[in-house]
Amino acid sequence: MSTTVLSQEEKKAFVLPPIHTKVGEPFSITLEDNPSTGFTQALTKLPAHIALIEDKYFPSSSHLLGAPGTRKFTFVALETGEGTIAFNSIKFTHPKPTVAPRNPMQERFVIVS
Repeated sequence: MSTTVLSQEEKKAFVLPPIHTKVGEPFSITLEDNPSTGFTQALTKLPAHIALIEDKYFPSSSHLLGAPGTRKFTFVALETGEGTIAFNSIKFTHPKPTVAPRNPMQERFVIVS
């Protein structure tokens, strides 16, 4: 298995602090999501040593039409390593999906010990 190793300079480019976890320990990343716009958060990059175990959408508690909710992605680390988990907002249109540019909140660095 190959693991991406980032330099200290590359790690500093992340807006959010790294997620530290242990093998077998579930962890979650929650993002704002608003499927009423046609776009939804989608996992687009996942290191080989981490597995997605759940993807769940929670609507807004305000019940207002068009109000954003959240999407919670739950993962588990299968072995030690480090790498990047990334998401993009994607609108599944025909004939080709529309992929919005990634923003800094859609990218997390994970360290598994």
